[in-house]
Amino acid sequence: MTPRWLWVLRHAKAGAHGPDDHGRSITARGRRQATGVASALAAVASSGLVLPTVVLCSSADRARQTAELVFGALGPGAELVVDPALYQADALDVIDVLHEVDDDVAAVMVVGHNPALYELVVALLDPEDADGGARMRSGFPTAALAVVGLDLASWRQLTTGSGTLLDLLLPEGQTRGHG
Repeated sequence: MTPRWLWVLRHAKAGAHGPDDHGRSITARGRRQATGVASALAAVASSGLVLPTVVLCSSADRARQTAELVFGALGPGAELVVDPALYQADALDVIDVLHEVDDDVAAVMVVGHNPALYELVVALLDPEDADGGARMRSGFPTAALAVVGLDLASWRQLTTGSGTLLDLLLPEGQTRGHG
């Protein structure tokens, strides 16, 4: 088995209106949230977590804008992949997308939407990870970032109940959950 890290980032705060749901942009608050996530990545990585080298992002404007603001903090060599399949995906659809990640990739970030991402993190947690489950009960607001640790030989082996919540960062003014 190989240690792997799944970084799950809900898009930052978006405006209520746009040309359509897909075209909604992040707000000034959303830009601050995404910039805060980017700043926090260095501290999280210094705790031993491997930063993502691939970012899989929903095609919705708010997700792309969030990913672009965070992407620069990942360093050279990271790849941003916009995947329209993540726009209206549910948790199992996201797992299907992750099954296609190259096995040379140790850490992946998914940027998308609730309820899919909240449900994804909860579904991936091992039932024995009571602490992780308790931390996720507080919800997954905009710009929340969860890091799930996995021990898999291949991303194709990713299934529900296979991970541990290693870290949970919540935006401005909310408590940060540590693991």
